[in-house]
Amino acid sequence: MDHRPHRSWLLLPILAILLALFGVSDVLIGITADPGITVAITGVTPDELRTASPEGYRLADFMVRTQGVTLAAFGLLLAVVLWWPYRGGQRWAWRAAFILPVWAASVPIMYLAYGLAPDVPPAPPMISGPIVAVLSAAVLVVDRRRFRDAKTAAG
Repeated sequence: MDHRPHRSWLLLPILAILLALFGVSDVLIGITADPGITVAITGVTPDELRTASPEGYRLADFMVRTQGVTLAAFGLLLAVVLWWPYRGGQRWAWRAAFILPVWAASVPIMYLAYGLAPDVPPAPPMISGPIVAVLSAAVLVVDRRRFRDAKTAAG
């Protein structure tokens, strides 16, 4: 029986690197990196927010940038776990990798729980979050046999 991983596992570190890159762009660009988020939450564009409340804009921009640091660190750490221990077949890394679909599913839930401005399109993460959640969960489920077989072989 062939115990090599399917190539589908490569999607996981690719997604993790993309998250890190989104985080870096948030750090470098700030609130205007994804104006759809501001519109979805407040009903106004970042420029309109800056005009209405320079202090509120500054605070929101700071939060986007600090969350960008967190997202970049999360993506980088996840990519490292996926590239070495996960690829190496370590069962703990497979279990830990479930943080990706759980996190991705929690993003749109957070928007819905917090509340959206009326009559505006959903924030882009409300669309991408479920897509990332489903894709990453599917890859993890497809790849589970390799980790189950590794446990059986070790036992």
